[in-house]
Amino acid sequence: MVKNSLNWSEKKVLVTGAFGQLGNAVLKKFQDVDMLATDLFIPEFSSGSYSSEILDVTKPEGVENIVNRFQPDIVLNLAAMTDVDGCEINPEVAEKINSESVRNFLEVFDGAFIHISTDYVFNGKTGPYDEEDVPDPINMYGKTKLSSEKYVMEHSNPWCIVRTNVVFDYAKNSDASFVKWVIDSLQNDKQIQVVHDQWNNPTWTDALADALRIIVDKEATGLFHYGGAEQINRLKFAQTIAKVFHLDDSLIRPITTESLNQIAPRPLKCGLKTHLIKSKLQVTTLPLEVSLKHIKSKFSS
Repeated sequence: MVKNSLNWSEKKVLVTGAFGQLGNAVLKKFQDVDMLATDLFIPEFSSGSYSSEILDVTKPEGVENIVNRFQPDIVLNLAAMTDVDGCEINPEVAEKINSESVRNFLEVFDGAFIHISTDYVFNGKTGPYDEEDVPDPINMYGKTKLSSEKYVMEHSNPWCIVRTNVVFDYAKNSDASFVKWVIDSLQNDKQIQVVHDQWNNPTWTDALADALRIIVDKEATGLFHYGGAEQINRLKFAQTIAKVFHLDDSLIRPITTESLNQIAPRPLKCGLKTHLIKSKLQVTTLPLEVSLKHIKSKFSS
């Protein structure tokens, strides 16, 4: 469903996980909004037209307190435990962060709830996937995110779930940034190993934040898939980074996922089809090189 544009002067937005890779992009796109940015930690570099508070989304009393005080009209729920192996090692913690935290909000909040999910709700056998495909997660990360989706769908709040995948930026303060890892490694002439059998459509944080802004502006509800314009493997992703940043791609060595002996199984052929969000909301998707060139331009600005 799509409604008319919001009157922003009357709307208040609470963002969880506001200082992660995606959160930083969202904060920039929503500067004109009465916004409260929340996370487990508030970084020293935090600045902007928004207010910020520490919030542990796994604590029901803390969630209720902040909802009662701020009285948001919209919650943008970006908070998540995205460490796939960490979720497998600590399933109870993953369940609390990824799933039960959603229930904590929905039990005390009756406004619009916009929730970020993942292509890891699928088994990775026949991707890329559209919104009609049946989820079948093969690891705890995917299982807890699917559980969170069910909580959202079961409540009466106006809701929108956005599944995405391989979210990237050059995040200086994040150990989880694939782009940063590739660039920093190659700049230091360090050989790296990258899998060639995991397929997705990598998603630039700024492009996803633009899509979220459109969703909020149009009061869109329902389930949408959003990702980059190209379905590629992780090796090609790394090689494209090297190309755009003029780095030596001979330092990138292909390996298989199996050879990594990771704790959690990975869905290999994933990624998301984006025709629904493009047709209904006129949202655009960006080619990988275009996104990386935008990131590169920040280095020289």
